[in-house]
Amino acid sequence: RTKAEREKTGDGRASIEERYASRDEYLKKVKAAAAELVSQRFLLQSDVPRVIEEAAGRWDLVMK
Repeated sequence: RTKAEREKTGDGRASIEERYASRDEYLKKVKAAAAELVSQRFLLQSDVPRVIEEAAGRWDLVMK
């Protein structure tokens, strides 16, 4: 989750904390990705709210 946890375990990947400044920024990126998938016809517009809700739930679960 955090840079400190990543460094402690030696994980070379950027932490969630390093990738996203906030929950709102994360959800903004999820919305943008969902919009792109809709435009490419890989996702229905009617499914976007559920995708965003599930992403918000994952954030809340992981970042607690």
